[in-house]
Amino acid sequence: MHIAVPLPGDNRLGAIAGDLAARGWSWQPRLLPDDLTAALRAEVLLRDAEQDLDPAGIGREDAFQLDRSVRRTRIAWMDGSSAAQRAFLAWAEPVRESLNRALLIGMFEFEACYVVYPEGGFYDRHLDSFAGARNRVLSLVVYLNEAWQPETGGALAIWPEGADPAAPPVAHIMPEAGGAVFMLSETVPHAVDVTHARRFAIAGWWRVNQSGDTRIDPLT
Repeated sequence: MHIAVPLPGDNRLGAIAGDLAARGWSWQPRLLPDDLTAALRAEVLLRDAEQDLDPAGIGREDAFQLDRSVRRTRIAWMDGSSAAQRAFLAWAEPVRESLNRALLIGMFEFEACYVVYPEGGFYDRHLDSFAGARNRVLSLVVYLNEAWQPETGGALAIWPEGADPAAPPVAHIMPEAGGAVFMLSETVPHAVDVTHARRFAIAGWWRVNQSGDTRIDPLT
């Protein structure tokens, strides 16, 4: 099955770049095409029904841990094995190219996963870039929910760079179908409020090339 994917127009891409330069994050309602949103939703619903998702932890490699007091959600990494995943990855590539040209941030490769929050799921305030490694520079969250209502909770809370932990968020974004959030991974704190229904999304991160004398980053 082939899924036709209209790409974001120059005006939307310019707005994303402008927001990132000015405040470090951008909210773009209904950025993902409807057909692609529906195909991705159908796939994550199937994987959820078949329990084909893993508990999500915090940290990476030796620092990885499952801590239900900080994060309560399940994930499945994308590998391009379905038409919906291939279409989404194809949609993301020109976004990378455009933002690289506009912001000169050297994004090299993309990783993404389905994210399912159960009823009562949440994620405490955090940054997406892991301590000690500049591996993620730009985060992307795309929402796959239908007819989400404010009373259902599950909003994405965003703070400005350097905000005091006690400060209130500057935005609460509802996880509406096809909406996309872009955030600078190293500087923009964010959290997911407790959700009162199952909440479906894709989380993705663009990474820089960390090749060096002892490491060669892959192209894929």
